[in-house]
This record gives sequence, structure tokens and C-alpha cells, in this order.
Amino acid sequence: MRITKVLHFATIAGLLGIFCPVAVMAQNPKPAAGQQNFGPRVKAAGQPAGAQPQAPAAQTVATHGAWQVQCGTAPGADGNPDPNGKKQCGMVQITHSEKNDKIGLSLIIMKAKQADKDVLMMRVMAPIGVYLPTGVALEVDTVAVGRVPFTRCRPQICEAFAEASPETLAKMKKGTAANFIIYEAPGIGIPMKISLEGFGASLADLNAQ
Repeated sequence: MRITKVLHFATIAGLLGIFCPVAVMAQNPKPAAGQQNFGPRVKAAGQPAGAQPQAPAAQTVATHGAWQVQCGTAPGADGNPDPNGKKQCGMVQITHSEKNDKIGLSLIIMKAKQADKDVLMMRVMAPIGVYLPTGVALEVDTVAVGRVPFTRCRPQICEAFAEASPETLAKMKKGTAANFIIYEAPGIGIPMKISLEGFGASLADLNAQ
């Protein structure tokens, strides 16, 4: 199966505290109630009369190099903005294949809770049609670091999700560029370059939120 070539943006689904993408095809999708758009945004179409109010869009609180740190208010169980005002934040970068700019990849590094400790999770959104068993390979300055396993596919994207270990984060802070490699078939990789300029500063801002 060939990789379907789509561009996609990232949005936050606050109810479960996870990030998930929305593909952009011929027209702009209408976000679900309570969702905040992460990543580059386009102007939303006018809402019809009687439509439910949308939660405020996620705000960019810092920009360092190609990275944006964005925060939004989590929706409650009813899909409306959380009355407690719980905040969710993530580091966002969107990139495209240097050989085909219609193939895009979104990377979000986000804070999460595991048991009683805070951890940083790495979520990669890739087009459908990727070869799933190999996951997404990660290189920092051409040196192999590890792989992020795919966890599920949605109608227009597949998601890879894993904890970002302190060792991996340290290598990314010191590095210049990373390659997130998705595979069309065994041995046929498509490198997606991620700039690491401003990574350390963005990480510090994320941890401060």
C-alpha cells in the first residue's frame, strides 16, 4: 500500500489528555466542540446560527526556531471548556518530505502523568499507508537513536506514541537536526527532517508551563 499524501495539522483532545491530528484535504475541517487547534491554523469558516460555542484556540506561548510551544484549555466531559481551567501544553513542529512536500509529518512532545510522576511523551503523526511493523525510526545528526512504535491508525493518519527518555531528549538538545523516518515498505524509508534549533529552549518553556 502506498503512502497517502496528505498535509495535516495537529489538535489537542483534552478529554483524555492526548494529542491527535486532523488531516487537511480539499477544505478545512470544522473542529469538534471543545478542541483547540495546535500547529499552523487557517481561518475557520463562519458558524451557522445556533451552533455550539467553540473553546478558545490554543495559544502559542513561545517560539524557538521551528518549534512552537502551545497551550490550550482542556474540555470537560461534556465537550465544553473545563470550568477548572486545566491547561494542556505541547511542543509542536510540522515538517514535510524534502522530495515530496505533499507528504507531511507532525511531531508533538507533551507533558503527561504516569503514576505519580511527570513524563514527556512523543507523538508522531504520519500519513496512512505507512509500513507499521517498523514504527518510526529516529536519528539525531545521522546517528540512530531508536524507534517510536505505531499505536493506531485513524481514517487519514497513523499515530506513533512513546515516552521520550531523558537520554533521547539530551541527544536532541545537543543535536542540530533529527530525521524521523517513516517506511513505505521494508527497507524503503522516507526521512522527515526535524530542526533541533531551539529545542532546548522550547523544552524549558514546556516544563515551565
